[in-house]
Amino acid sequence: MDNSIGAEVQVAQVTFFPPLHEQRRSWALDILRREKVTSMLDVGCHEGVLLQLLTHSPPWRAHSALTPAPPVLAKPDFIHMRQLHGLDISHDQLLYASNVTAPPKTGYAYGWTRFESLDVSIWEGGLQVPNPAFQGIDCIVATELVEHLDDDVLTCFAPILLGHYAPRLLLFTTPTYEFNICFSAPDDQSWGFPDPTGRTNRIFRHSDHKFEWTIDECEAWCRAAAQEWGYDVTVDGIGRSTNKDPWGRGGEIRASQAVTFRRLEGSEWATRRAAKHAEWASSRAQGNPHELLITHQYEAHSGAESVSPREDIIAAVKNAIQDIGSSEVTVFELWREDAVSTLCGGWFEVLLDVIGQDPSFVLHKEAKAADDWKVELPGVELKNPWRNNVKRDDAWGETSETTDDTTTSYEDEEEYEEQYYEEYDGQYWDETEDAGWAVSETEGSNSECDINTLKAWAEWQPAPDWMVEAGWE
Repeated sequence: MDNSIGAEVQVAQVTFFPPLHEQRRSWALDILRREKVTSMLDVGCHEGVLLQLLTHSPPWRAHSALTPAPPVLAKPDFIHMRQLHGLDISHDQLLYASNVTAPPKTGYAYGWTRFESLDVSIWEGGLQVPNPAFQGIDCIVATELVEHLDDDVLTCFAPILLGHYAPRLLLFTTPTYEFNICFSAPDDQSWGFPDPTGRTNRIFRHSDHKFEWTIDECEAWCRAAAQEWGYDVTVDGIGRSTNKDPWGRGGEIRASQAVTFRRLEGSEWATRRAAKHAEWASSRAQGNPHELLITHQYEAHSGAESVSPREDIIAAVKNAIQDIGSSEVTVFELWREDAVSTLCGGWFEVLLDVIGQDPSFVLHKEAKAADDWKVELPGVELKNPWRNNVKRDDAWGETSETTDDTTTSYEDEEEYEEQYYEEYDGQYWDETEDAGWAVSETEGSNSECDINTLKAWAEWQPAPDWMVEAGWE
């Protein structure tokens, strides 16, 4: 590079939009939603931000065999979490996680009633020690964790998480070593941290990283673990810089590798998995058991699953339309009225079924999502007819859950970044602590924590590049 006076100096600049930690979070949330996960363990939960997001209640109960109405495929899909566990070795961070996952004093999330109960448990301890409470868990998530594990702990990762707990899904992310070249200019020797183990001459993103896998190394490790413990595995990439590298490096490589293990079903696989784990565990000494720091219980409304007679629901809907003061209201506006949703037992399908079958109402289904469908009550005398000429705000963003705790804790500069654009040179990026999981804004704001943002996160998809699949061969 020509550094003489007057020469144009080129510098490496990597910008992620959305910020990389949000892309990783969105990737996990999207899978949890699509796979209808109801119980989850966050290994390396840190300050509990992913857990905190998942404590927010969906506006209605999930459809099940108990629902006394047909399913509505056009309704928005939410995560219906019923059990959450958080595990970490940092006592201080777990105290923060214990606080942010506590039920709010208002009992509401985003302005609607909770119709599904939720249990949250925060544990202190290492993943290398088995915990009976985690057996039978539906999904395990470990973001930006494995690269910080010492060899003796890394060797326990697959046997315990895949072999002992045997979740339906295991999701984890880890840095892509090939992407590191984009964080510095070709002749810049000041960026990064040398491999602390001395096993390689590689430069890592964080001083505590014990390794950073190449794409091939990650694929090989994942294939071996999948074959040994009876899983299918998919490796994908997350995080492409919005800046074009001045030296043409990086190409289609993503900053993080995103791995999804999916359990192979059947009694034969379960038997093989259990026998293999028993053999592996027989030669290992048991460590100190995990310490349960706190448990939280989110109670469902007393009317959940208790459906009132149709005539009562019809009367409540008519009263709600009159109170709202509009001849046309959305189904979701009606649902946010407790007098309506509680009579439906928390099932959105019941409300639609009642409205659709009663001749008093006209249901307009032009909108794509069922909650945006318009309900008309012809001939009704409105209590507030002036509202017909007033543009109503989006019902999704009106109210958000608030708590008295507005303290924000930042572990590093990635978490401190308050702008939507993340400009980062990699020098001080603490990926292990994954600051992106920390609480960002005050919960009462209508910014990142409102439902519109969460819906946008849920719709985000990683680019369909460099994907491999492996099975138990």
